[in-house]
Amino acid sequence: MHLLDSLGIALDPPGAELPPRLRHRALRTVEAAADGPARRRRGLTGLVRSPWRRRLVLAGALAAVLTAGLLTAQVTDFGRRPAASASASEVLHGAAAAALARPGVTVRDDQFVYVESLDSGVAIGLAGTRLETRHRDVWMSVDGTQDGLIRIDRTDVAVPGCRNGRQTQSKGGKSETTACRPVRGYLPDLPTDSDRMREYLYAHSSGGNPRDQQAFTTAADLIREAYLSPAALAAVFDAVAKIPGVDVVGDVTDQAGRHGVAVALDEVQGMRTELVFDKQTHAFLGVRAVMYRDSPADGLHKGDVFSSFAVLHVAVVDRAGQTP
Repeated sequence: MHLLDSLGIALDPPGAELPPRLRHRALRTVEAAADGPARRRRGLTGLVRSPWRRRLVLAGALAAVLTAGLLTAQVTDFGRRPAASASASEVLHGAAAAALARPGVTVRDDQFVYVESLDSGVAIGLAGTRLETRHRDVWMSVDGTQDGLIRIDRTDVAVPGCRNGRQTQSKGGKSETTACRPVRGYLPDLPTDSDRMREYLYAHSSGGNPRDQQAFTTAADLIREAYLSPAALAAVFDAVAKIPGVDVVGDVTDQAGRHGVAVALDEVQGMRTELVFDKQTHAFLGVRAVMYRDSPADGLHKGDVFSSFAVLHVAVVDRAGQTP
């Protein structure tokens, strides 16, 4: 938190919440600190979230089916119209219907939510800006008490569980025990109808940005790196369709090279957050942040991809490090 405060003062005006641009920079800096001096010398690279902070959401099993513990994309079409020509509401309501058709899974508290992804972020250095991509695997403790794991390329970062109000972290070869509260990797009590989910998104958003922007960001966070029950997932899609200003973006390509169509909302910071879907199916591909106007101070231009999170697999597994 001291690091976030320092970056906020140095890089952006004070505010109730870090703007997305600063939030991504801060998270990349935290990752660099965790990876050690060699990583810091290379500069700000890639994104990693601190799993013991307030649960960000993240990327989900949006159009996925559970088979032997693995959620894989299932192909369905948008009725008689391809997604590329559908409105934002049609895309989102179609995806909600598909989500409800997916079989759910009983999730035990002693298990882990596993997400494999390609995670990209802008690195800003003396040579200019570039989008750097990493292969990312995370294992999140369902009830927050078990030790989780983040694997970025071939580097493992331990995520300490919170047991009996205490968690132990290793820093610089030393162990430190601090007070904590468990942060669940799976939320079983999310609303399952669109009106209540919409209320949830607005109620759990904070900061000085416009309310609709905050709610859309919260929705993107909620599905970005997580497993949601089919009913809760459908409710997120239907709720996003009710947020004013959500529109369709045409042909987009994620970091896995998959072409898609996106629903997006412009943010006051000059970028838009996009939820990306396969053009001809309801398959959720991930989340992107794209500049819709120039940002000369950062060397960013309209159309530049600021960050991209491409979901590859989602599963519920029995131990950290296990893959389907």
